[in-house]
Amino acid sequence: MRKCPVDDFTLAQESYEGVAVDVCPHCGGVWLDAGELEVVQNAQASDFRDVPTLTDVESVKAAEAMGRAAEETPRNCVVCNSGLEQKEYAYASQVMIDQCPKGHGIWLDKNELARLEMFFEDEEDLDKILASLEDKEDGKGIGGFMVKLWSKLRQ
Repeated sequence: MRKCPVDDFTLAQESYEGVAVDVCPHCGGVWLDAGELEVVQNAQASDFRDVPTLTDVESVKAAEAMGRAAEETPRNCVVCNSGLEQKEYAYASQVMIDQCPKGHGIWLDKNELARLEMFFEDEEDLDKILASLEDKEDGKGIGGFMVKLWSKLRQ
C-alpha cells in the first residue's frame, strides 16, 4: 500500500484523464508514476482554456507558494522511500514538483496537476502562435525575432 509523503494517509487510486493516479484522500495531493504526467499532458481531456488566467496578485501568491514549498519538510518517494527532489516543473510554470531521484514518479500537491494542465495548454497555444509567425515571416521580421527570443528563453 502506498502512503502519502505529506501526511502518511493511504493513497487511493482514481482515474484522471484516463490515467490511474494515486490520490491522498486527506490532503488532495497526487502521486504520478513515471510517464503518467506525459500521458495526462497528451490526453488533455479537460480543457482549461476557459479558466481565467492568474491575476497579478494570484501570480505573486503562486510564486510565494513556490518559495514556501522549498522550505517544506522533505518528502519521500511512495515507491522506494528515497528523498524526493524539489524543482520547478518548467520555466515560468510556477508549479513546484517533488520528483523521485530514481525515476519512479512525482508528487504534486493539491491543485498542482490542474495548474500544470493549464500550463501545458498555454504552452501549446504559444507554440501554435509562434509557428504561425514563423510561417508568415519566414524567420525574419518581428515574427522571426519572437520565435528566436522565445526559443532562447525556453532553454
